[in-house]
Amino acid sequence: MRKLSDEIEALIAEGGLQTGARLPSERKLAADFGVSRSRLREAIQQLTSRGILTARQGGGTFVAATLSPSSLDKALSPLSSLARMEPGYWQDVMEIRKSLDGDTAYCAALRAGDEDRARLTAAFERLLKAEGADEATQAGADAAFHMAVAEASHNAVLRQVMAGLFDVLQHSISASLEKLYRLPRTAHALEDQHRLIFEAVVEGRADDARDAALRHLDFVEDSLRLIEDAAARERRSVRALSRAAMQKEARS
Repeated sequence: MRKLSDEIEALIAEGGLQTGARLPSERKLAADFGVSRSRLREAIQQLTSRGILTARQGGGTFVAATLSPSSLDKALSPLSSLARMEPGYWQDVMEIRKSLDGDTAYCAALRAGDEDRARLTAAFERLLKAEGADEATQAGADAAFHMAVAEASHNAVLRQVMAGLFDVLQHSISASLEKLYRLPRTAHALEDQHRLIFEAVVEGRADDARDAALRHLDFVEDSLRLIEDAAARERRSVRALSRAAMQKEARS
């Protein structure tokens, strides 16, 4: 049987209690979990000591605005350093994302409630409004949309892993990700793909949501590979020109 503190933490991880939100009254929480108020207070104290909840004098108890890193976050964090050092590491990240994103969208379509659909709609509208903004803003809106899908899956592990993978991917190829939005053909295709994912999830079409997510990732992977290959060719060309210039100078 799970501890009460674990149950409350799971509720936070699953998005049932948002970061920065005030906890409901002791009476309501105790009734919701079917426990005594003294047991509830003990669980709240445990979570407060771990930095998951914060107590404000005279103002109640709140979910921490910035949650302490979870064990999963700590496990994924070394990958960000590896991603910065290994040019091709993003392909490993994309391979894992292709294993997860389809199921995430599928679960979101099956489980999304009214609040999830409202968050998804807001995230999709933000994505549309970001068109024409700087590349970093567009990439941020893209990540927020996919995280809204992950939250709608109501699978805490999927949500945590997806968040970690986005961070690793950002560290690995941030410049290439931003280039995706500079190309009109690519940007328009991404908008169409996001729309298909959004519509399938909010309409509860689980199989379509999975297919749309996988097609989207195939497109992103192919586009990133083209961008990375072009950048590598440019670097080789610059090095060749530099060597030629140095050899010419040495002969003169």
